[in-house]
Amino acid sequence: MLILGLDIGYGSTKCILMENDQILKKFKIESVIGITQKNSYIKDSRTFEYKDHSYYVGEDALSLPSENLIDITEYKNLAYYAPLFIAKVLKILETDLQGKMPDILVSGLSKAQIQFSGHFREAISSFDVNERHYEFPKIYIIPQGAGSKLCIDKYGRDFPNPQREFTGNSSYIGVDIGFSTLDMFRVVDGKTSASVFEGIEHEGIMKIASKISQLIKEKHNREISLHEAKEILDTGIYKLRSNQYDYKSDIDNIKKEYIINLMKLIETKYGKILDKCDFIFLSGGGSAFFNSAKYEDNEIRVPKSNYEYYNALGMALFGLERSKLTN
Repeated sequence: MLILGLDIGYGSTKCILMENDQILKKFKIESVIGITQKNSYIKDSRTFEYKDHSYYVGEDALSLPSENLIDITEYKNLAYYAPLFIAKVLKILETDLQGKMPDILVSGLSKAQIQFSGHFREAISSFDVNERHYEFPKIYIIPQGAGSKLCIDKYGRDFPNPQREFTGNSSYIGVDIGFSTLDMFRVVDGKTSASVFEGIEHEGIMKIASKISQLIKEKHNREISLHEAKEILDTGIYKLRSNQYDYKSDIDNIKKEYIINLMKLIETKYGKILDKCDFIFLSGGGSAFFNSAKYEDNEIRVPKSNYEYYNALGMALFGLERSKLTN
């Protein structure tokens, strides 16, 4: 049975294709859309036709002028353009799927937006892109962070190596740091529930990208998209025509400020509950800014690698468990 764990994030879309217990493929694409014009005389394999418009999707979109890019910053844009990200993912997976559709698709939304799960399921369950109809037989939508919890249970900090430390009695705070949203949950004696998940919009690394965008505006009088700012965040370099500008030092300072404010936010949200916790586990793309270490009186744990895949991995594991129940 083919299972697709798809974390359609505001920064990037992470994909895990699994068959039974085996991971067949793991990759990501940038969650960015670029409006382009269809040329009747030249066939462009990068173009996706969707609802009477032509688009570039993912990394291809970043080759377009900044004003053509659409930043995915709100739920309505995420739901509207999600079929394009899925179509792009399925195109990449053509060889692996061999003409089949995944039997189970598992995706997710931040707890801050989980009330839209029915609408989101409908948006991605059946759609048309490039005059092809896509339809998924079975879809599950789970809260962001729930996938991370399942991945932590199986792999701990060291995917793809199985968890060796017994965490069944562990109590901790889990924090999934996405591009737009921050999703937090509490685990008591190894267990959690939907009632203790909390999602906060616009507290992810978008805050860092926004400050980088402001920096480029001040230094070069250029308007750049948040995804272009994210690219500068990843490399520390701003490329303008034939010039390259090094902003690593400025970005390090912006990161430090974000880390301090995030820890204050966790302290504010959980307060004395932290006294009963063994550690704080950070995952998601933003956790790459942290090291596993002591921060004041808290033990911080982060994945050794694959930070931003923890939700998608957990989504695929969720689909695997559901497949076993239906067999």
